[in-house]
Amino acid sequence: MTIPPDFSGRGRGSMRFCPYCAHELEHRAVDGRTRAACPSCKVILYRDPKLAAAVVVEEAGQILLVRRGVAPRLGDWCLPSGFVEYDEGPEEAAVRECREETGLDIELTGLLDVHSFDDPFRHKKGALIVYAGRLTGGDLAPGDDASEAAFFSPARLPANIAFDGHAHIIRAWQAQM
Repeated sequence: MTIPPDFSGRGRGSMRFCPYCAHELEHRAVDGRTRAACPSCKVILYRDPKLAAAVVVEEAGQILLVRRGVAPRLGDWCLPSGFVEYDEGPEEAAVRECREETGLDIELTGLLDVHSFDDPFRHKKGALIVYAGRLTGGDLAPGDDASEAAFFSPARLPANIAFDGHAHIIRAWQAQM
């Protein structure tokens, strides 16, 4: 497992050298926080949050969930979701992740919510953007990092939901049914 740099200069995964000029970084106060900075090329390294996207797909009064086939939360259920790649927007990521994890094609129909999250597995904080989606095609089959994909009625939802933001969205969906 690769641990991403935390720019703190402490512990595993900390970045000691500038990614632009390879000079040793120093830590100094910038904008009221201690930040890694390069005394040579003057770059300041900001720790930015990770962006993730999820989608709520409802079909015939049931919600689409996937069972995680990888850590963290191996075996727990969640919405089709994942991290936004550098070359895509969150809307594209939501559609892509749904296709990769479930085999289903969707179109987004609206924005549902935004949640912050802590991801201790990747040493990141982030934001989860949750969209509503409508099924447009494909064949239901788990893929990518999902071991199962299934639709659940409000009365038969699994108890082991992987992430707090997902659980919040699923409970809200359940309450409106």
